[in-house]
Amino acid sequence: MNNETHAATSGGLLYIYYKVPVARHAELAREVTRLQATLLEMWPGLACGLLQRPQATDGIETWMETYRHPSAAIDALAASIEQTASAHPELPLPRHAEIFIAVTHGD
Repeated sequence: MNNETHAATSGGLLYIYYKVPVARHAELAREVTRLQATLLEMWPGLACGLLQRPQATDGIETWMETYRHPSAAIDALAASIEQTASAHPELPLPRHAEIFIAVTHGD
């Protein structure tokens, strides 16, 4: 199985990162919490988190949402998250998504 097939058909890790003004930290944290609560209802078994870089630069923080599902196709999960996030116009844009999968040993 090649990595492209693996990414499309099995669980993986999805990271979505973006910039947040420090002045909107509390407001946007609540909005991400609402988004993730909606996603948890839609995707039983979903694990999600919210991280930030330790320092802000020029009043801007970098945040990262993390998602993992034990059995969902990561591409389908990513598309669902993107669509659901579009219903939350308060979320900062642009949102950059990256998918990671486990390293295989070529066996």
